[in-house]
Amino acid sequence: MSNAVFSADLTTWQIDEFNKKLDTHKAQLLNNLENSKSKLATTAKENSAITDTSLFRAASCIGAISEEDKDLDFNKLTSELQETILNEYIKLDWDIKRLSFGLTSEDPIVFWNVLDNYYNQNAQKITDLEKDYYLKATTAKNNFLTYVENNSELLNGLAVKLEAFEAIQSAANNTTKALETFSWAANKITTLLTDLEKTRIQAEEEFEKTLDGIISENISKYQPNWDIQAQYYINKDNFMSKYKLEIKKAEFYLFSALFDYEKYQDLLDRKANVDKQFATNGELDCSLLLTTSFNIVKYAENVKATSTTLIDGISLLTDAIEDEKINMSILETPSVTYFQKDIEKISRTMKRQFISSLENITPQETETWNTIEEPTETTPVVSITFTQAFKKNQYHEQVKTLQTVLKNRGYYNWEINWIYSPATIEAVYHFQLKEWIITGKEKDKSAYGWFWTATRARMNSLLQ
Repeated sequence: MSNAVFSADLTTWQIDEFNKKLDTHKAQLLNNLENSKSKLATTAKENSAITDTSLFRAASCIGAISEEDKDLDFNKLTSELQETILNEYIKLDWDIKRLSFGLTSEDPIVFWNVLDNYYNQNAQKITDLEKDYYLKATTAKNNFLTYVENNSELLNGLAVKLEAFEAIQSAANNTTKALETFSWAANKITTLLTDLEKTRIQAEEEFEKTLDGIISENISKYQPNWDIQAQYYINKDNFMSKYKLEIKKAEFYLFSALFDYEKYQDLLDRKANVDKQFATNGELDCSLLLTTSFNIVKYAENVKATSTTLIDGISLLTDAIEDEKINMSILETPSVTYFQKDIEKISRTMKRQFISSLENITPQETETWNTIEEPTETTPVVSITFTQAFKKNQYHEQVKTLQTVLKNRGYYNWEINWIYSPATIEAVYHFQLKEWIITGKEKDKSAYGWFWTATRARMNSLLQ
């Protein structure tokens, strides 16, 4: 029998019955799902009360909570099942339409059973979800409470550090959002910020070319060895970073009464510092955060205080612009002109400083790097050798050298101040980890961050 003939046997009444049955099944399944939510509301609430805590996040971060126990959001699970029910409904509804148009053939009894199977299978899924969720949520809660009982001190300590880390991220992000809102408000009525930005970018490009030219002149004149040339370019990077900060400050000088760009850059640097110390490829390393001697809580308090001050100032500026209390249009031409003069002054000063810095790096008599003849005498290789350990907050000339080496190698991101500060200790600790002098899992942590024999020996060997 052809499809057309078979489908003709299906009466309009039968098609209507299929539609009614399918709609009834869908409505009842969705109602069952809502009833499941109501029945397990207490369990879901108890589960959320645990999973939303800082202790649970701390336990999850160090791998003490299984992935299955982490993902027990009942609303999410029921939403996924609801989507399945609706997708199957859409498919069956289309099958009925095809039957009514004579595009397919089906035994009415068989199709009736298909509709019943749709209901029965999904009703069973709802029942299984209820049982499975209740069992898993109860087990996860008991496992977590047992773990907390046995590791309360560890988890509480990590939770505090984790909250501090998150507070630093939030402070930096919120300040940046406030600055973006201010820029958006200003850009609606003036091109001032855009003009200043273009001028700044052009100045940075020109200053970098100037520094490259100075380096080329020094290389041509003195023909220093490769180590000295490398120091030239390290110096250039340091000067470019300082130059960018100085002209950014100048760019925002007009608003400096309420917004200090240098403090904002310091805030970003502080965030970058903790990211560098405790995050790998964007993922927080909670084991490292747990064992660190770095006082991240105090650090976070300072970051939040700076952020609050900055956001308050930026908000006042934004409100003033939106309320038209500042006539930005009048400021456009003079502000760009003053900014250009500031750039010229900063560029001249830093150019002189850069030339002087290269003179200090370049030895009086340098060994040529492209000579073919063998030297008549052996030229001693200038190397750094560390000879002593340092006490906390000790002021010493070799600490300055150590901070410089650690900074060049990416471990230290603070001021070179000759003091064996907590930040220096932390940088040495990360050097020890990277060079496998320690593992970070020792019971005796007294050697962490201290510049003792093994650490000095490894550093000296790398610098020879």
